[in-house]
Amino acid sequence: MTIQFTTEVIIGIVLIAINVPVGWLGAALFGYYGQKTGKKIFYYLSALVYALSWGILALGVYLCGKDYAKYIIDNYVVKYIIPSVAIILLAIIVLMIVYRKKIFKNKGNSVD
Repeated sequence: MTIQFTTEVIIGIVLIAINVPVGWLGAALFGYYGQKTGKKIFYYLSALVYALSWGILALGVYLCGKDYAKYIIDNYVVKYIIPSVAIILLAIIVLMIVYRKKIFKNKGNSVD
């Protein structure tokens, strides 16, 4: 498959490539802030960021065209971006668990 790299195709490729990290990492980040602060606005922002990532994907597919988008998704997003984001999310979850335990230990020792 020969891809003609017009401005629209390049923007579409970038949008397709960033939709997974924006959606998953953004949702995880705002979910974490919601858990940490107890404010519901962060949960709403988490859902909003995830929903916007689908819009980013749709716009990227529209700009690239169906055939180019399928090629990019199959050969790059599925092989490289999704596993990378999954590893990053796993690392974030592990760090949150580790630091959460340390935070709770310190709260019991504090003087009010």
